[in-house]
Amino acid sequence: MRTIWRLLLVCAAVAGLVCLGVSLRTPWVYFTGQSNLILALYYGWRLLGRDTPGTLRTSPTLKGAVTLYLVITGLVAHFFLMRGANPLPLLGGGVRQVGNFLLHYVTPVMALVDWLAFDRTRRPRWADPARWLAFPLLYGAFVLIRASLLPETTARRYVYPFLNVDRLGWSGFTLAALGLVAGFVIVGYLLIALHRLTARLTPPAQVTA
Repeated sequence: MRTIWRLLLVCAAVAGLVCLGVSLRTPWVYFTGQSNLILALYYGWRLLGRDTPGTLRTSPTLKGAVTLYLVITGLVAHFFLMRGANPLPLLGGGVRQVGNFLLHYVTPVMALVDWLAFDRTRRPRWADPARWLAFPLLYGAFVLIRASLLPETTARRYVYPFLNVDRLGWSGFTLAALGLVAGFVIVGYLLIALHRLTARLTPPAQVTA
């Protein structure tokens, strides 16, 4: 069951990335594209090797980071970009919208289910959310560096409207960035709490190693 689930998860991520790749000029600049690529590589790696306990491949810290990035991708897309609207109409909106549905809804939900259903004996540490900030902080630096290298007339120079220094100013950008960092930390701790809760409620005989 676990192998089939992860195979479907990788297929959903790859299909979504392909959809964006054929419909956007630079899909790689979006956090959505980067986080889903990380997910595809991570679970592809898990599928290709043995899940030996104590290795980087099975590290709950690494898996937690991947899960967090996907969950944040889904939450930001739904509540900030979609403004809470029903996502199902995306499926009838062409290749790009199908890709958006796969990468913003399907893979985040599947990654969260995997986090709660499998590897429950491998407990993440309470200090992990601080480590999980590494990639989001690097992405924030990437957004700023990319924007500084592009002409000011370039459309969507800052990728996301809530990280647009031209519109928000540096003070607004700083507040938005701090809000996002806080969001990553809060969601990270919620993921750890949910992971430990599901492990505690699952009888030992049903826990998947």
